[in-house]
Amino acid sequence: MSEKYIIDVDTGVDDAQAIMLALSRPDIDVIAITCVSGNVSVDQVCLNTLKVLTVCGRLDVPVYRGSNIPLVDEGIEATHYHGNDGLGDADLDTEVTLNGIQKENAVSALLRLVNEYPGEITLVALAPLTNIAVALKQDCNFGKKLKRISIMGGNTQGRGNSTLCGEFNFACDPDAAFVVLNELCVPVTLFPWEINLTAAAGHPWDWFDEWIETDTLKGKFNKAVTKLAVYRQREVNKNPIYRSCDLNAIATVINPKIILETKDVFATVELHGKYTRGMMVVDWRGSLGKSPNVTLVDKIDTRLARPLFEHMLK
Repeated sequence: MSEKYIIDVDTGVDDAQAIMLALSRPDIDVIAITCVSGNVSVDQVCLNTLKVLTVCGRLDVPVYRGSNIPLVDEGIEATHYHGNDGLGDADLDTEVTLNGIQKENAVSALLRLVNEYPGEITLVALAPLTNIAVALKQDCNFGKKLKRISIMGGNTQGRGNSTLCGEFNFACDPDAAFVVLNELCVPVTLFPWEINLTAAAGHPWDWFDEWIETDTLKGKFNKAVTKLAVYRQREVNKNPIYRSCDLNAIATVINPKIILETKDVFATVELHGKYTRGMMVVDWRGSLGKSPNVTLVDKIDTRLARPLFEHMLK
């Protein structure tokens, strides 16, 4: 039987790749994609998601519009790393409209689906956690009804990628991240920002150069939307490897053998610091006396993921 997935996204380029990977797997049934603001506004996220589904020939997958603002404040502005439209400002001829979005709200859909399929759904959160936090506030047992949850977000070394000390997804809505880590009541597998900085999480440019030239509809779409990010990684930042955070994160959910090491820890989110709001705080030494609430992915080897990435573009 196929495993049921819900993917929560703020569809930029790496979210798009993650969706494409999940949809390429015969052992995965993506029963919903829920959208939230992050890389771009939630309406643009919805449009981007529909473009990905169109290219994959999977408009049967329901897409739900979620939160467009953080729980408390205005959050941080999107970095537009993925372009103003979230998909690299690529010249795409994929026409979609918001008429393709379900009328039901994303939070309502999350709550309904976990009640319809208790203990069966894998939730993969690749975006700011606003939708998940609101679902928890409406049903504190929401997390207990999931099979498992995996989150791409947070940081373990106080090294920010969007604020001084915060990772983008957590810094976009720190209060939502705080709620999710402290109130979910089930263990979370968390793929933190620092993993993406390791050599083992990247892909050699010679492999990438072959992969990006995949001559299929999905391959051409992937090449178009990644062009801007690749330019920044390769030419501006001189990265020795190609990396895609959300793609790697969902690959570890699909094939846990990609994960080499984990740590079980208690983690929370700083809300009040002038420079540290949105930073994930890890109790490495158990000083707080709290039980672990997070399984941190600590080391991966993406060589096992590359066959998955190659197959997803066929």
